[in-house]
This record gives sequence, structure tokens and C-alpha cells, in this order.
Amino acid sequence: MTTAFAAKTEFDEIELAHKSKHFTKMLQSVEILHRRFLDVITSELGRRDKALSAVQALILCHANERPMSLGQLQAIGQYEGTNLTYNVTKLAEGGYVKLSRPQWDKRSSLIELTEEGRQVAQVILCALDIHADSLAGIGISTQELKLLTRALKDINHLWSN
Repeated sequence: MTTAFAAKTEFDEIELAHKSKHFTKMLQSVEILHRRFLDVITSELGRRDKALSAVQALILCHANERPMSLGQLQAIGQYEGTNLTYNVTKLAEGGYVKLSRPQWDKRSSLIELTEEGRQVAQVILCALDIHADSLAGIGISTQELKLLTRALKDINHLWSN
């Protein structure tokens, strides 16, 4: 019985090592993919002679639907390594967003896109739609994309608790 237990434990350790290796590779892939994503956005902005950073364009995309507070933007966006307040201020100076103070909380700021901001957001969102449509051409089905999205959300949830 001791031999069976030792063999099972050894197998579990090997399986765990493989899982850890694949998990690490997946995290590296996500990091590289995010950098490539920012490159795609930068390329789209360059084609249209927009002097914005990729992060600023993402802020416009995230705030495209309705006015948002900086806290809401921080919660939904990936702005690591950037200063959200600085980028929003630059967007306001460039005429892409309007800043206002909500009546219920004078400490926070709401940002709302101007027409110029909405145009930039639409350019980026259209480019993303084109890239999403091309996924089938490289063999990624909608079902696989849903599964991957769920797995990444679950990992995020695990680390958020």
C-alpha cells in the first residue's frame, strides 16, 4: 500500500509541475498578447494621424457608452504602469473628453467623450471587430473564445479574492 501511495504522490507532483509550467507559459502569453494589443491600437492611431497613446485610446473606448468616473474606469480597464488621472487630463486638454463634477460627490470627476473622442473610440472598436472576425481564419471558434474568456476571468477572480 505504501508503494501505491508513493507512486500516486510522485504522479501528482509531476502533474502539478506540468500544470505549473503550462500556467506560467499562459501568463507569459497573456502579457505578450497585451503588448501586441497595444501595438495594434498604436498602429490604428498612426494610420489616422492621432497623437494619442494606446492607453488613452483604450480609455476612450471604455468610456464610449456613458459618462464614467475615474474609479469606474480604473475598475474596468488595464492601465498598469500608467497614471489614469494624467491620461484623462491629457485627453481633456486635447478635446477628446469633457470633465465634470457630479452633484452627489464633488471629490470625483466624470468624463464624457466629445465628438472627437467618440470618433477615435469608433476607429479602435471597428479595428477590434475586424480582428475578431479574423479569428475563425486562424482556427479559433466562438466556443473556444468563450472558454478562454471564462478561464481568464476565473483566474482573475481567484487572484482578486
